[in-house]
Parts: sequence; structure tokens; C-alpha cells
Amino acid sequence: MQTISTEQGESRQGGEQAATDTSHECPQRSGASPTLLEHLLPEADIVMNHAVVVMAPPEVTYATLKRVDFARSRSLLLRAVFALRLAAVRRARRRLRLAPLPARVRMSLQNIEDHGQSKLAEKEGSEIVIGSIERLFSVESLFTRRTAAEFKSFDCAGHFKAAASFVVMPYGQRRTLLAYESRIRATDTRTRRRLFLLDALTAPLGRLVMRRMLRVVARVAKYQCAAPAHHHHRQQAM
Repeated sequence: MQTISTEQGESRQGGEQAATDTSHECPQRSGASPTLLEHLLPEADIVMNHAVVVMAPPEVTYATLKRVDFARSRSLLLRAVFALRLAAVRRARRRLRLAPLPARVRMSLQNIEDHGQSKLAEKEGSEIVIGSIERLFSVESLFTRRTAAEFKSFDCAGHFKAAASFVVMPYGQRRTLLAYESRIRATDTRTRRRLFLLDALTAPLGRLVMRRMLRVVARVAKYQCAAPAHHHHRQQAM
């Protein structure tokens, strides 16, 4: 399993510049059509990219990506981070008088709405985009549901828009490049400055969490491909 990652932050207003940290170059897509993420959030103050080569075909990788439960990962870091996130979500849902979540909660792309995220767009088998509009340090603000069109046009001061895409691309024979990109855009200068400060404090953890998430998907997808072959070999040996 090969991991490729780049991280960068950029402001496009007021001449402000966020710190840029770039490691290995992330492979660029050939062909010039924009991704769904670029269409929904064409400009961003903070951008983060990661990619991992998965030893499984694209259709297996995409199916695994959608159903894997990150809260049940073998990674102690992921379980700890998602436990803290889930606790904050439960408190927010109580304050908003929303239905409580069950005791055993999945954290996957199939139930992101339960946790304050929205599925903004999907190109089946190729790309899925999730996102939210939030006030800093207000989990409750996540639970205002918005369509993709409302997300794209939203420009109310005091908020930031965050969107992330997972892109699945063929990468050689029976391999897949699973790429992740997140974009965050503040709606005003004051919020942007606070966002840059928060990012400076949390970016290292965010990068580590995302790498672990992609590796979980890669490991599960690889196992899904290996399991039928192992079963077939056992049958032949009997």
C-alpha cells in the first residue's frame, strides 16, 4: 500500500496567506473537467489532499469507501477522535431536541446526516462529496440542512463552508488510486483569521486522521478481494 499526500492552505481574499506544507506530489487527473468538489467550492482558504494506492479494483474500493465503519477501526487514534466527535454530536442533538442516536452508532458515509454532514453530490463509482456550513465552535449549527445549490451560494458572515471529496480512479491492473481533498472557505475576513489560527493548531492531527481513514479503506478493500480467492483455494484443496 502506497500513500501519497499533499497539504496546502491558501486565502484568496485580502492578500492573506496561510502556511503551505507540501510533501510528495499527488497525481493529477488527466482530462480537464472539474471535480464535483471544484464545482461546489471553487475557491478555498484551506486545502488538504491525500491519496493512497489500494490493492483492489475501483468498484471494490468505492463500495468499501461507502460502507466502512470508521468508528470500529482497529486504529486507536480513529476510535478516540470519533468518540469525541460523537459525544459532541449527541450533546448538540439534545440541545436541538433531535431524536437521540442509538447506543451503537456507525460512522460511515452512509449515515453522515446523523452527524451533521450532508452528501452534496455523487458520481456513482467515481466521486462522492460531503460538506457542511458551520459557525466556529458551534456543533449545533451543523444541523441546518442545505441542498447542494444552497451550499454553493451561501455567503452569510460568521460561517465557514467545508467540503470534502473522495475520488476513486483506476491505477494500473486491479489497483485503485483513492484520493481525498478537503476545502474550507470562510465567509468573511474575521472568520477567516480565526479559521487560520484554528487550522494552525489542529492541522497535524487532521492530516494524521485522514491518512488513517484512507488506510482503513485500503486495508478493508484489499481484504475483500483476498477473501474470495482464499476461499476458492481452500475449496480446491479439499
